[in-house]
Amino acid sequence: MIGEVIAEPAGEPPARAKLVRDSDPVCARTDKLGEEVVDADGRLRDVLVRLPNGSAGSQPAPTEPVVVTQRECMYTPRVVGVVTGHQLVIRNADATYHNIRAASGKKTVFNLSQPASAPEITRDNLGKAGEVIALHCDVHGWMQAFAVVNDHPHFAVTGEDGAFTLAGVPAGTYQLEAWHPTLGQQTVEVTVKAGKTASATFRFPG
Repeated sequence: MIGEVIAEPAGEPPARAKLVRDSDPVCARTDKLGEEVVDADGRLRDVLVRLPNGSAGSQPAPTEPVVVTQRECMYTPRVVGVVTGHQLVIRNADATYHNIRAASGKKTVFNLSQPASAPEITRDNLGKAGEVIALHCDVHGWMQAFAVVNDHPHFAVTGEDGAFTLAGVPAGTYQLEAWHPTLGQQTVEVTVKAGKTASATFRFPG
């Protein structure tokens, strides 16, 4: 299954603001823009597209962990998908101190420090399918990332071009979901036929 995610703003889309990062000299070395909404020519980055939870049966988590790196005082990638029981690895590639506070809504999942050159942090079983685990750095308030928990591996996160590909989707009709940290969720109905490629397009109002 292939597709794209499009933003349709009512008028000219707002410019991404330059982040104020001078509280830490390491972070201040590199200019960065806000990541609330990142689009290129109307194509949205950081959208997680997935089959609905419960529609593809529970499947074991992949053995390869999902890695989030703190680099230049930003989380990379900003949005990841995980399967229930999947291992999340957080690395600090900066020469400065970070604190990682993970939360599901108002509930704190973990809150750990990670100084420069500290070992990577690993966590299993982040949450239940459907939960969104937000990662924050309490030292650098602009840093935020999201881990979306699923009960199957049929998901993908859009890059700069807004495109996505879901491989190995079982035949059937689904209410395909697209979730964005700022713009919320959209759904479209899509029918996948055995041995055929299906396509879908999501349009988020700006």
